[in-house]
Amino acid sequence: MRRARAAMAALATAALAISGCARTSQVREVVFWQFWPLEVIQPIVQRFEAEHPGIDVRVEQLTWDSGKDKITAAVAAGRPPDLCELGSTYMPRFLEAGALSDWSAGVADLRDSLRGWDMCRVGDALYGLPWVLGTRALFYDKTLFARAGLDSSRAPETWAEVREAAARIQRLGGGVHGYGVSLNDRQKLFKKFMPYAWGNGGEVLSARLDSCRLDSPENLAALEFYLGLRALGTTGLQDALDKEFKEGRLGMQISGAWLLRQIPKEAPALRYGVALVPRPAAGVGTHASFAGGEVLVGFKASQRKEDALRLARFLVRPDNALALAIAAQSVQPATVGADTAAFYRDQPAQATMIRQFATARFTPNHPRWDEMEEAIEEEVEQALFDRKTAKQALADAHARVTALLGR
Repeated sequence: MRRARAAMAALATAALAISGCARTSQVREVVFWQFWPLEVIQPIVQRFEAEHPGIDVRVEQLTWDSGKDKITAAVAAGRPPDLCELGSTYMPRFLEAGALSDWSAGVADLRDSLRGWDMCRVGDALYGLPWVLGTRALFYDKTLFARAGLDSSRAPETWAEVREAAARIQRLGGGVHGYGVSLNDRQKLFKKFMPYAWGNGGEVLSARLDSCRLDSPENLAALEFYLGLRALGTTGLQDALDKEFKEGRLGMQISGAWLLRQIPKEAPALRYGVALVPRPAAGVGTHASFAGGEVLVGFKASQRKEDALRLARFLVRPDNALALAIAAQSVQPATVGADTAAFYRDQPAQATMIRQFATARFTPNHPRWDEMEEAIEEEVEQALFDRKTAKQALADAHARVTALLGR
């Protein structure tokens, strides 16, 4: 009897071992490279694994300093991750290289439920999924508005109202400034000036991305308006302007959702509001702004293409994209209608960021875009330093961008 029981136990142990090996062999590993802190992304990934018991996700956190180079090297070596997060500014080069998987068929049913397809579209083909987005809006100090005799319950809606409010706040003196103008700020100045140009009907490139549209009356009027704000405020880097705003010394500036994360911690007593970027005049133009974001992509050389797409679709699901946005407090879900979620109903400033997407503009997917943006910023800065007129700065920017198109 003892021998029989021992034999049965041995058989059971063997069966369990075989079963365990079988389960292990059936588990598929998906490699996911992304930029968020692991404590932000890991809970969402764990929910995916719970819903897909046959898949294990190996998450690797990239840094903004070296992440792009690491991805580029992995693609060049033929060993890219299965799923990867790319900033929208990274997309043009990877699209040009032909490294990304065409997900058009696999995401067609999501076209009407997500914003930001311009970040990953070439013609009618889609090479990724919009995940979370960022934009810029007008921040204004309600206390300074009241001190200047302005209506603190509403933000300026037109260029004329911005000028009037900035002038009155500037006259308060005592280190207080009306408006914050970006200066010496690479990859930020464009996002501060160009919203006014877009709102006035201006463009950078043609719809086909084959000709420059910078040297136009619409862009010139916007640049002259932006240059005029210097006398009604102060200039500086984004971080410096944000600091002035948090310390109650700056009446208005264009900034992003990261400021909404910082203010409750660093300036909880600050009375402020967030509004759409002002339009040229009542009934004229639009409340335009810049938009960018994070895209989920797969690569042609990836090992787990179907599982990567499955994970991407899970991550952009409204509840999961919202969970990431709430945890990060610096981006918004790409989900259409996200502002109807309870979180945004209770956070009007965050909801304004989502409303701004309706008239925000994504930068073009041109492989030379980084150089084009740098050229535009350098020429606008020449005008800010009074080394060139607004007209000459735009003409020179136009010429430089046209030369880049020729390359």
